[in-house]
Amino acid sequence: MLLTVRSTVEGLIQQLINIFDDYGCGRVWDVVSRTGNPAASPLVKEYLKLIREEQAKVHVLPKQAKPIFLSKVRAIALFIGRELGRSDLSLRERFVLARDQAWIKVQFFAGDRASDLSLVVSQEVKILEDGSGLVFQHTFGKTLRGEKGKNNYFVIKRCEDQVLCPVKGLLDYFLFAKKLKVDLSKGYLFRIVSENGMVLDKNISYSVVYDRLLYYLSTLGIYEGETPHSFRSGCAITMALSGSADNADQVMRHIGWFGKSSAEYIVECIL
Repeated sequence: MLLTVRSTVEGLIQQLINIFDDYGCGRVWDVVSRTGNPAASPLVKEYLKLIREEQAKVHVLPKQAKPIFLSKVRAIALFIGRELGRSDLSLRERFVLARDQAWIKVQFFAGDRASDLSLVVSQEVKILEDGSGLVFQHTFGKTLRGEKGKNNYFVIKRCEDQVLCPVKGLLDYFLFAKKLKVDLSKGYLFRIVSENGMVLDKNISYSVVYDRLLYYLSTLGIYEGETPHSFRSGCAITMALSGSADNADQVMRHIGWFGKSSAEYIVECIL
């Protein structure tokens, strides 16, 4: 029961934080002025802390997000590819599909926080000199918050499988945006589109990403309760299984975990 309560409450609070954020409340709560995001208030955090302590006392492990593996990433990529081949789509629909294709591939291979990846600006992404991959360098996100000298640096490489290749997915997205005369060289990398088809320099939110992922998995009939966080655990487990990570430290550096508990839990379960 404790396991269900904690995972449900924590998930609900995260959704509330995202909803308030979408409405311009930000992601922090100012105790003094009583303004900002109420779902991110210290009282809410204290409540979750008490739940965690209660779990620890009865030796209950926190529920891990259901991982998304390559098979489902491939299924979504193939579905989007087929959709993009349709002649009856509007430019708005095509942009959303191209954006989603890039986001999903990059998210899986990066193992980044969904909310952090959505905040990436193009200036934080560089192409390796030999063209073999892309370098991302976060300076702001849930685990960073703009702290001086702290960043999340990771590389994603090209892969032979063109259906799954995250670099190809991102470059295709750039090329399509260029055809629409949308400049992605500066500003948010993954953007929202208005109802009238205008691409805005405003980042997609966690709730948008969640809705799009749910749409693809449900349409394909393969939804099993996954969330955007499922890419993170799927990436970590895949790194361990494929031999690209020998220990928890390597997983931590790529995923961007600053605490060892999550990495050690995954690696110890696999290796």
